[in-house]
Amino acid sequence: MDEPKKSIVVDIFGTEYVVRGEGDGSYIKEVAAYVDSKMRSISATTSNVSSLKVAILTALNLADEVFKFRADAAKKQKNDETADDLIKLMENENL
Repeated sequence: MDEPKKSIVVDIFGTEYVVRGEGDGSYIKEVAAYVDSKMRSISATTSNVSSLKVAILTALNLADEVFKFRADAAKKQKNDETADDLIKLMENENL
């Protein structure tokens, strides 16, 4: 059975948003706090930019994290497959 969606109020970069989602509300709050932290960090390192520009720069930074994570995961999977192939090769040699 599907879990009902809950409305959670979060504050991101000084603005409150009502976010509807399934599951644990603390997870949504944690994600929102992460986005808020990223936005505040970017805002602190740039001078006099609009909140829209801060949001776009934050989105680019978060997308960069996702792309790097995906590349690392793909590399790990390839390494795991290579290790599995080597184990099979060694097992066949011992037959």
